[in-house]
Amino acid sequence: MKRLAQFPLFVVLAAVLSSCAHSSSAPADAMIQPGDKVGDFTVARGESEDVVYMTMQHCPYDSSSGTETCEFPAGTHVNVAEGIYDDDPTGGKSLDEYWTEQTHEMVISDHPVNLEAFGFVDLPHSTFGTIRVWNVVVTSDKPGQVSARSTGVVGGDPFDYTGVVTFTSP
Repeated sequence: MKRLAQFPLFVVLAAVLSSCAHSSSAPADAMIQPGDKVGDFTVARGESEDVVYMTMQHCPYDSSSGTETCEFPAGTHVNVAEGIYDDDPTGGKSLDEYWTEQTHEMVISDHPVNLEAFGFVDLPHSTFGTIRVWNVVVTSDKPGQVSARSTGVVGGDPFDYTGVVTFTSP
């Protein structure tokens, strides 16, 4: 009888300890936070200069679906956010005003992203002066594909953009 009593106690102890363990995977119903994993992909803030910004790339774009598809070697840090800029400096609104007034939602592989937790990055641009993007970076150390869909309204104009990143063998 003592052995039977010890086994359930061990099972309860193991369950309690495992519930205290930290999981970096985003639960299906929770918003993605910096450092979370979605499948094989890590979603983080871009903390270095080696980030590739999809908004600055010239990848194949399908205007009928609003989808841009890029390929990068596995291990590349790819910012998947849509850029916002002031396309009419004489129009009366600044980039800061456009940014503040925007509505923007991002979903990565069907998981909503907590954009405020990621913050934003300003990028210099030869034509527009500055392009601002949410600081949402995806990476993977192995081949695979991930999609990030951004929807919202900026300056009264709705947008619906999907960035598909395919990580290839390095």
